[in-house]
Amino acid sequence: MKRCLPILLSLFVLAVPATASATTFGADVDSEFTHQVDSVWSATRVMSDLNALYKAGGRVGRADSDWAGAEPKAPVHGKATYDWAYDDLVMTEMASAHLHWEPTLAFAPRWAEGNHSDVIHQKSGRKAIAYLPPASNATFATYATAFMKRYGPKGAFWKGNPSLPYEPVTTVEVWNEPDNLFDWGQHINLSAYAKMYEAVRTAVHRVDHSARVMTGGLAWTESSLPRMLKAFKGKPIDALAVHPYGANPSQTPSPSCASTVVAASRSRPTSTAGPRRATPGARRPPGTSRPTSTTRWSTWPSSTSPRSSPSCGAIRPGD
Repeated sequence: MKRCLPILLSLFVLAVPATASATTFGADVDSEFTHQVDSVWSATRVMSDLNALYKAGGRVGRADSDWAGAEPKAPVHGKATYDWAYDDLVMTEMASAHLHWEPTLAFAPRWAEGNHSDVIHQKSGRKAIAYLPPASNATFATYATAFMKRYGPKGAFWKGNPSLPYEPVTTVEVWNEPDNLFDWGQHINLSAYAKMYEAVRTAVHRVDHSARVMTGGLAWTESSLPRMLKAFKGKPIDALAVHPYGANPSQTPSPSCASTVVAASRSRPTSTAGPRRATPGARRPPGTSRPTSTTRWSTWPSSTSPRSSPSCGAIRPGD
């Protein structure tokens, strides 16, 4: 338990307030569940950690959904078959601890991935295998629809588990770091990501019109954020996630960095969010905990803001 506390109790502010002035705290807890299913940690330990988060004031836990595990095989004659075992585990334990689950919908199964190379050649000479976006946004949207119909308000999961505290999923993040080679492959295309986000957002809102759909956290915040805003061409975004990295905590830019970068766009932030651990998984290159920032914006015009701004400091890519 003591080893987990530095991660667990490094609370961050999430963009999930009941009002514009309210603040909700939470932490990334993805490793709790991956360790549990790998038999590294017991269910008792995981629940102890989640309860500790709640006791410390946290109300939100961030953890990936498991698309690859939930849909390992392609639909047959247009009918998809899902195995929700992992996601049911996450939802059950989150709800039992009275935490809201904020899932990252991401990481397509192999059959659904795009057909370009997933090999990343690093400067060290080593190779890494990247996650690739799905070949079809419609396929991703179908999965997002099924996910929300199960875990969203009045979803099938809640009908089957009436004794659990009712903590439906109301906020999701679409993909992770779409500007990062390791999460998109070598052919990064923020315009393609904008279309992906739009497809998933539309699907999620058809299930729950009040749900908040966040963009995938950006790795290269200062250079990617203006380009992504431009790629959206003024289309609506519910919430924006960015990952401001520093060499150490004292050099890590504050969430106001994102505000500075988009100031020229006349967008006004209403709330922000802080640290998040790197997405785990066997296919990711090794990495360490890193902070994240989530900012909600009232308008989304295109932006031509410069790459650098004095308040943001050095920005490092994700691992």
